[in-house]
Amino acid sequence: MRRIPFYKSLHLMAVALMAFVVSSCTEDTSTIGIEIMPSQDNISASQATYRVLSRSVKIDSVLANTNECYLGSVIDPETRARTTCDFLAQFHVMDSYLFPKEEVMVKDEHGRIVADSCDIRIYFDEYYGDSLATMKLFVQELDTNRVMEELRLYYTNLSPEDYVSPTSDVRKSLTYAVSDLTREDGGNSSAYYRSVVVRLPASYGTYIINKFYESPEYFKNSYQFIHHVCPGFYFKTSGGVGSMLKVHVSALNVYFKYHSKTTAGNDTIVNGMQRMAATAEVIQNTRVENVLPAEMLDSDNGYTYVKTPTGIFTELTLPIDDIVGGEHYSDSINCASLSLRRYNNLSNSTYSLKAPPSLLMVRSAELFTFFERERLSNSKDSYISTFNETYGAYTFENIAALIALIRAERNEGAGVSDTDSEAVRVAKWRKWEAEHPDWNKVMLVPVTTNYSTSTNSYGYSTKTLLGVKNEMGLYSVKLEGGSAGFDLDVIYSRFSK
Repeated sequence: MRRIPFYKSLHLMAVALMAFVVSSCTEDTSTIGIEIMPSQDNISASQATYRVLSRSVKIDSVLANTNECYLGSVIDPETRARTTCDFLAQFHVMDSYLFPKEEVMVKDEHGRIVADSCDIRIYFDEYYGDSLATMKLFVQELDTNRVMEELRLYYTNLSPEDYVSPTSDVRKSLTYAVSDLTREDGGNSSAYYRSVVVRLPASYGTYIINKFYESPEYFKNSYQFIHHVCPGFYFKTSGGVGSMLKVHVSALNVYFKYHSKTTAGNDTIVNGMQRMAATAEVIQNTRVENVLPAEMLDSDNGYTYVKTPTGIFTELTLPIDDIVGGEHYSDSINCASLSLRRYNNLSNSTYSLKAPPSLLMVRSAELFTFFERERLSNSKDSYISTFNETYGAYTFENIAALIALIRAERNEGAGVSDTDSEAVRVAKWRKWEAEHPDWNKVMLVPVTTNYSTSTNSYGYSTKTLLGVKNEMGLYSVKLEGGSAGFDLDVIYSRFSK
């Protein structure tokens, strides 16, 4: 145990005072703060600093429950880690989806309705990397007999081969570079999007149109459309390195002609188009592949990494024995704060990756279930820290509730009683810990957050957390810690007669 320097003490004592005031006003004060006691009791406070060890953990996949898709392959100039992304997408049809009436559609010499053309446009508004990099893309149709189902959970390491049609000849190879993709004409709109255009055979558009007239019930909703007409497509990065697109939306377009009347009542032929888009109503799943240099995961490093999408997270081992053992076993923990500073990126590259905007601290055992259950951080067993650009650090102001939770969980699980001696407690703890190897471990996970903001009649704004999802963008940060560790500052209080 080390004493906290004076300059830290002032700050921590202020935090402790706030914790005392807040906890004194709550009904349950068993886990944090100091309960109001009779006036004859005295409160004494103490401070200590402990070292927290951390390590970089390779994460093969995360839950891909996001509408963001990524396409491309890049190498991080700082770490030389290579990330490749591609995606699968279904297409949504509006309820009561309609082509023009069959009798007005232009037909070929055999009396069959035919499409003029058909394409898929992959729209994007952001990209990372070199706009001149030549990338290769392979697109193929999925299988109506092996459809991605809405109620299942899909991770970023899924096998596209499980969903690709083995018989469909609707497939296309092409190359593209960001610099060659002109922006769409946005008129007076402030939103402009570039797009990668995948030109499909006109016969595929013809198939969709005629399917509509043959079986209109397949176009009543997206479920019917996906299971009987178009199950979606796989967009595979098949070559090239240097750029990554953040896909805004993908759209399947069918172009055709039909007969109509002018305002003067004359016959005319009109160009028509029907669009089906990959939206939140259907499944989109990004597949991520990371090739990581071995040195990034070296346990002897005096630092750790956090890298997205998926890639590497940082795991902390909280020194619970030191914090709540020995002389501090009966103490209340008013405040426990830690801050992880970023190492400066020395690569001096135009394409250096930024630090993730937000990190979630969650217990390692709940790394996946937290997202599967769509949980929110609650400042009890999970916390969110936003990267501070000024200080170059992520700070978790007070994880005392988490430490109290772990302490109580271990005591209960190990069958520890208040009458046990220190030696007996330790023996019980060790037996229980052997059966629960992650009992004192937490993971730092890069996340995206969604908040709502409300303003009361006095003009004060309140932010409410609505959602937490895995960060799928390109980010990387090198943090202090590793085998060298970093500081966890704790303030205790106890009552004495």
